Amino acid sequence: MADISLTDFVDFTITLPPSQLTKVRQLAMRGSYDPRFDFWKQLREEIRNSHQKKTKLDDVLLSLTDPKKLKRYPLAIRAYKKFLAKHKNLRSFAPPSATWSYDGLNVRVNPELGLEIDGKKYVVKLYFKEDKPTKHRLKVVFEMMRITLPGAGWIPAVVDVSNGRLITPKPLEENLLPLLQAQALAFMHLWKAVTGSAATA
Repeated sequence: MADISLTDFVDFTITLPPSQLTKVRQLAMRGSYDPRFDFWKQLREEIRNSHQKKTKLDDVLLSLTDPKKLKRYPLAIRAYKKFLAKHKNLRSFAPPSATWSYDGLNVRVNPELGLEIDGKKYVVKLYFKEDKPTKHRLKVVFEMMRITLPGAGWIPAVVDVSNGRLITPKPLEENLLPLLQAQALAFMHLWKAVTGSAATA
């Protein structure tokens, strides 16, 4: 059995097959979650806290010592503020979360935010990379949120933090569930091969 995040699963799904084995090997060697290696953890938490009025968004900068974070966090914060400026009528709510399981693979689907904007409710994943998310990545994220998360009346969404924009899904042209299931089967086949060979080494 393997337990991974939605981001891990999406990264695997959009990776070309020759590199999928490398991706699985990296995940197997990484071990359990360690916040020290989660580059955007502090900012994700600060964004959530700022929406709950617990802190101000800039407060996260006061505790930073990592030179890379000192360079990239202020840029991300500035871009997120531009996103907020576009949506004046905004309030937050607690987003749903769930785990998608298939053939021994557990994928944690934990959106960071619930945002109500102009009367519409969005369940939001935050995307921090400087390059814009690809259409393939977005399709997988949206479909995983749709088939997994409980409740109704909300729209799956991604906030592209670096570019300050809210991205919502277009109507699906096809059912992606068989593709996701096939990718889960492929992941577990490689996972068993990697962890099995590691056990016998």
